[in-house]
Amino acid sequence: MMRTNIEAVLTPIWLLALSILVTIYLAWGFYYFDVDWMHLLNYVVIGKSDLWHNFNILMRYLTFPWVGRLAMPDFPSSESGLKHFHDVKWLFHLVQILMVLLAYPAVSFLWRNVKKGTFGLYRKLYLSLAVLPILIGVVGFFLGFDQFFILFHEALFPGDSSWLFNPMLDPIINVLPEEYFLQCFVIFFIMYEGIMMGLTWLAHKQVRSYLKNKE
Repeated sequence: MMRTNIEAVLTPIWLLALSILVTIYLAWGFYYFDVDWMHLLNYVVIGKSDLWHNFNILMRYLTFPWVGRLAMPDFPSSESGLKHFHDVKWLFHLVQILMVLLAYPAVSFLWRNVKKGTFGLYRKLYLSLAVLPILIGVVGFFLGFDQFFILFHEALFPGDSSWLFNPMLDPIINVLPEEYFLQCFVIFFIMYEGIMMGLTWLAHKQVRSYLKNKE
């Protein structure tokens, strides 16, 4: 029973980590097309291939543990900017670690309960996990993405203002516009909601099946 309760808590954490990681890699790939769609070349004096090369260097630094130094050939970075990227790098690694460490207990929990027909016991949990981001999204809509983005960073990096890039010192921010980060949030929302709503539907289906068989 204790093991099941622990797995029940760890599984949503793993699903959250999964959603974040998929978002990171999808947003990485989409950037190649965003260069044209968001007209990012208007803000730099280099071509698309060079911008893509610099962005790949940034993303490899953020996502690969063995890359310990960030040096983009066409974008100088300030000490403050490097600090923020270093902080983001460790957050990404934390997500990767959770993804790996929790994979077995989470997948085992899901497989075991779905197979035994007991996943319906967790219907309210996954419904709540699905509704929460919608409520946050509604708040973000009324606040405006600018304000929501600020609050997001203040919550994630309390007491740290290194995320407030100066375009003169960290010109990479010119090609990481607000629209790009909005796209990242949308990708995450779709991924996360798809998973949670799918599991909520599965749990509800098992509850209905149980009640039908009981009649």
